[in-house]
Formats: sequence, C-alpha cells, structure tokens
Amino acid sequence: MSNYLNHTFLSLKILALIFLLTSCSDSKIAQCQKIADLSQKISEQAQASRHTQDFDKLKETAQKFADVAQELEQLSLSDSKLDTYKKGLAQVYKSYSQSTFLMLEAIKNKDLKTAKMAKEEVKNTSRNEKNIGEELTNYCQLSG
Repeated sequence: MSNYLNHTFLSLKILALIFLLTSCSDSKIAQCQKIADLSQKISEQAQASRHTQDFDKLKETAQKFADVAQELEQLSLSDSKLDTYKKGLAQVYKSYSQSTFLMLEAIKNKDLKTAKMAKEEVKNTSRNEKNIGEELTNYCQLSG
C-alpha cells in the first residue's frame, strides 16, 4: 500500500508540475484574446467619434489610439507570430494617432495641403490595419 501511495503522490506532483508549466504561458487562444480585447477597446472609441466634428473628442480618440498602441507594445506574448501581428497593430494605432493629431493641427491652421496628406495617411493606415486584422483573425482561428 505504501508503494501505491508513493506512486500516487509522485503522479500528483507530476500533474501539478504539468499544470503549473502549461498555465504559466498563455495558450494561443488566450494571447489572441488579449490582442482582440485591446483592439475592441479602441474600435469602440473610434466608432463613437467617427462622424464627430468635436475637436476635443477627436483629440481624445487620437490619444486613445496612442495609449492602446503602448498597451500592445507592453503586452508580452510567447507566440512569435502573434507578437509580429501585435507589433503591426501597435504601429497602425500609432499612425492613426499621429495622423489624427496632424490633421487636427492642419485644420486649425487652415493648412489644406497637410490636412489632405494626413487624410491620405489615415486611408493607407486603414488598409494596413485591414490586412493585419485579416491575417491575425485567420491565424487565431486555426487550432489553438
């Protein structure tokens, strides 16, 4: 009986160790969810201010893009492909932030050329975001 207890105790130790090791690093699904949560957060903010002409609201949204970009950059992921997507999204959000601030400043200064340039940058950033988003979604939908 003592041998049985030793074997059971050893098995429990091994199971606990396996659980500890696997829970230390997030699964692919959990890592995808972290990125999705941050993206959803900024998406809701952007949608809320999409058609506004309130400069303060637009500045707030631009700052939120910068904040979420920073949160993404600080997000630690063990999956190297997800880390690449995360960095791409962070760059997209930084670009949105910078372009929005630039556009607001250009409008304030009645600088039509700079405003058009910033608007074009937003369009380019949007295409880049769409591509990264599609790739990320496809990757995350594959088995976790």
